[in-house]
Amino acid sequence: MKKLIELKNISKAFDENQILEDFNLYINENEFITLVGPSGCGKTTLLRIIGGFESADSGQVIFNNKDISLLDANERPINTIFQKYALFPHLNVYDNIAFGLKMKKKTKEEIDELVNWSLKLVNLEKMKTRSIDRLSGGQQQRIAIARAIVNKPKVLLLDEPLGALDLKLRQNMQYELKELQQDLGITFIYVTHDQEEALSMSDTVVVLNDGIIQQIGTPEDIYNEPKNRFVANFIGESNIIKGRYLGNKLVEFENTIFECVDTNFVVDEPCDVVIRPEDFDVVPLKQAKLTGIITDKVFKGVHYEFCIDINEKEYIVHAYEDKEIGDQIGLSVDPFEIHLMKVNENENT
Repeated sequence: MKKLIELKNISKAFDENQILEDFNLYINENEFITLVGPSGCGKTTLLRIIGGFESADSGQVIFNNKDISLLDANERPINTIFQKYALFPHLNVYDNIAFGLKMKKKTKEEIDELVNWSLKLVNLEKMKTRSIDRLSGGQQQRIAIARAIVNKPKVLLLDEPLGALDLKLRQNMQYELKELQQDLGITFIYVTHDQEEALSMSDTVVVLNDGIIQQIGTPEDIYNEPKNRFVANFIGESNIIKGRYLGNKLVEFENTIFECVDTNFVVDEPCDVVIRPEDFDVVPLKQAKLTGIITDKVFKGVHYEFCIDINEKEYIVHAYEDKEIGDQIGLSVDPFEIHLMKVNENENT
């Protein structure tokens, strides 16, 4: 893969609040990369620095081996889709999309060709003369995308563009955005706090907290092999249990020995054991490695979510068969579903 964008030693503060400090990241050409993290973690600030809407206090933004740190937003081969779309209410669909092309003095024939091309990509060819205020939220979102891609940028920045949509439409648009990115063959840099969006669309996920990269990887790596407690808790639900590595792919927790697949620990080393709720197997009590009492339950549509008390600790378990609060439940877990993390004494528990 070819490196397209590189952020080198980026620092940014607002008043006395240090958002980013000596931050480094590179982004590959034609990659769908998502920056995910809680509010205030620095992800939108990074996006604005890449787009030229904010200037870093120090550091460089390198694009295709050229420093573009001092270029204005309109001088960069980058377009942005904002959460509120920023469409012109007094212009119809065609004129909204054509606005940037007219500013670049394109001919009428060029504008017609490019507007029709972008509308076809977002499946709104018949909406050219429609007023913006007569469009649904999903249609407005598509027009914002069409306006952003009509200039054929090298990079598209997306700042929580699905946040204003309802759940079903948001899920549909996730598939459409990923398909669009593949069809266009351009780099998408996406910002969200929604873990599902990050996992479902991305080639690469960057998990941020307090302006620091916690982990970079594929969605599968981020979900199945979190590097620390923050990632394990932020991306999906996790049961994080204090354990001890015994060697020979054996780990002990809750006074029980389990087989595992991790080997990068020394004998008797403390570890954090991560088990996702869906990775526990509900088994007959005689076959159980762990037993507990159901203290609460919620029906989630596809499965039940149980809160289970095991040795006065709360575990979350997903299961397909219903059980009652107060029932005793038996659990087992496959070695491949047990993930061990190094203990960081400075992390919140």
